[in-house]
Amino acid sequence: MKLNYREKVILGILLAVIILIAGFVGLVKPKSQDIEDDTALRETKRTEQQEVQDKIDQIEPLKKKIDATYQETNKLAEDFVPMEEINDTYMLDQYMREYADDSEVKILDLQLEELNSQVLKYYYFTPEVLSEDLFAASDLNGDAQTAFDQLSAESNSLSERTEEEVVGTQYAVKVKGTREHVWAYMKAIEEIGDARIISSVKFQDYSFGELMDDTVAEGEGETEVDFIVSFYSVYEMAKPDTEAD
Repeated sequence: MKLNYREKVILGILLAVIILIAGFVGLVKPKSQDIEDDTALRETKRTEQQEVQDKIDQIEPLKKKIDATYQETNKLAEDFVPMEEINDTYMLDQYMREYADDSEVKILDLQLEELNSQVLKYYYFTPEVLSEDLFAASDLNGDAQTAFDQLSAESNSLSERTEEEVVGTQYAVKVKGTREHVWAYMKAIEEIGDARIISSVKFQDYSFGELMDDTVAEGEGETEVDFIVSFYSVYEMAKPDTEAD
C-alpha cells in the first residue's frame, strides 16, 4: 500500500511518539525500583539507628548501677580486716600487744596460724516445738503458731542463703592477769569493730584465785587465759572504669 506524503508524515509522528513513550516507560521503571529500594534501606537504617540509641540510653543507668554495686561492696568490705593488715604478722602482733599493755595483762605466748580460705556460716536461732500435739492443743486461737512462724522466718531465710568464702586466720593468745584486766582485754578486742572475733576462751582458774587454798601467795587474784581470736578479710574490689568511651 502506497502512502501519500501526508500519511507518511502522520505515521512518522506516531512512531516518534511511540518511541518516546517506550523510552519514558523504560526509564521510569528502574527509577521506581530504585526509589523502593532506597525506601527499604532507609527504614532498615532507621531501625538500626533506633537500636543503637536504645543501647546508648541503657549505658548511663548501667553505669550508675555498676557504681552503686561497687560502693555497696566496699561498704560491706569495711567490716573485714584489711588484707594488707592480715598479711602483716608484725602489725597483728603490735596491736595485740598494744591492747594487752593498755589492759594491763601480760602476754605469755602468741601463735599465728597461716592464712587460709574459710567459709563464714550464718549464726541464727532456730525455734523448735518439743511436742507438736501439746503445742496445737494449747494454741486455741492460733496466736502461738503465728508467733512461732515469725520466729522461724529469719532462721529459714538465713538457712537458705549461700555461705560466703573469705580469707581467714587465727591467733592463739595466752595472757595472765586479774579478772578486771582480762575483762578489759576481751572488751578491747570486742570493740575493734571489724571481723576480729574471740572464738574461744579457756581459763586456767575461772575464780581468779578466790577458790585456791592459802598456800598461794604470789599471783593471787590472777590466772592464765587462753584466747583464740579469729580474723577475717576479703579482697578489695578494683574500681570499674565506667568513664571509658
